[in-house]
Amino acid sequence: MADQNEKRLIVNRYTMWTIPNILTYIRFLLVPVYMTLVILSSLGGYSDYKSNLFLFLGLGIMALSASTDVIDGKIARKYKAGTKFGKHVVKHDQGSYLGQLIDPFADKAMHLGALVALCIAGYLYWVFIVVLLLRELCMVIVGAIVMNKINVQANMLGKVASATLSVGIILCFFHKFICQMWGDFGIDWIIVTIGLLLNWIAAVKYAVRAIKDLKIYKANLAGKEAELEKINIVEELEEEE
Repeated sequence: MADQNEKRLIVNRYTMWTIPNILTYIRFLLVPVYMTLVILSSLGGYSDYKSNLFLFLGLGIMALSASTDVIDGKIARKYKAGTKFGKHVVKHDQGSYLGQLIDPFADKAMHLGALVALCIAGYLYWVFIVVLLLRELCMVIVGAIVMNKINVQANMLGKVASATLSVGIILCFFHKFICQMWGDFGIDWIIVTIGLLLNWIAAVKYAVRAIKDLKIYKANLAGKEAELEKINIVEELEEEE
């Protein structure tokens, strides 16, 4: 979402309140809404009709949340400062490093929130959540190390993994119907498993690339410091003469 030349975290009203960022905030806010609906669908005391209504309403809101991710990315990439929008000209970039940082967290919250709700509702096994949490913890650690130093782009495998996991999560909303044909470990759980496996492979590739780029960054920084030291030494010698 961010301008690739800007790798510094700048927080002000222009970077916080871009249209893509507002859509990201909405994505965060929708997570507890569909989580509540999914959990309500599994509670006793409701008719099958009302239970299914809660469940599929939660699915619809999650789909709405996911759609904001597609829209905000397109806006961030298209509308830079000076871009014409009808009769108006965009004054500030709609892409920002802040947006690039918070967008993945919104995606993680969306997936994790759905998995937790489905697990509580009995539509998913808790092991899937543990596997995803461990992966996200590793990514947070790597991200904290490289933040404000390098800008590692998401790889295509990560996008495929995220899409696969999303499909698996959507199918989990139909788990009680799938169980009637497949048993507990149905096609929904199989696709979630594949999505989590791809997520881990993408995370390892991301970490390897981040470590490599961090070494290059440190080497370039050391080279600049050495050059600066040479300049200082030359200036000192000239002053002594």
